[in-house]
Amino acid sequence: MKESRKCPAIKTTTSFLKQNIKNNKRKAVAQFSQVDNFLETPLKQTNFVARWVPSVFSNLVGSFYEKAETSQKFWRVIKQCNRVVDYSTNKRTFTSKQEIEIGTKAFKEFAMKVKSGVKMHKGQFAYFNGIVNRLMNDLYFGAELYTTLIEHKKKDS
Repeated sequence: MKESRKCPAIKTTTSFLKQNIKNNKRKAVAQFSQVDNFLETPLKQTNFVARWVPSVFSNLVGSFYEKAETSQKFWRVIKQCNRVVDYSTNKRTFTSKQEIEIGTKAFKEFAMKVKSGVKMHKGQFAYFNGIVNRLMNDLYFGAELYTTLIEHKKKDS
């Protein structure tokens, strides 16, 4: 062991002073980490939704699911189902207003299915994808069939 010399100013040894400084550093680091955790916890608890998710849709999904990530994933399913019709202009099948309308209808139907206890073998997002695809196909092809029926009636008259 080292011999400790007496400090002339204070009646303590130098080894005790070194040990005291180390302990103070540890306490300071612990205090700062507590402050960081205190500032981060409210931010982790907040649920901000991304700007590209419409507020109408996020409010609807938010009433059923707490996490903002979930509403973003549901909206991503809707955006992926809306196919590009013309690649030169990047025009999609449905407008943004129609997407919101389709999304709210699809999510309401999805919520009814979840409440009734339907088994979703491939997961909730896959099931929601099927609902959105079916709605979009009905709207797209249903409108097209409707106009052809009207045209046939006009020709027959």
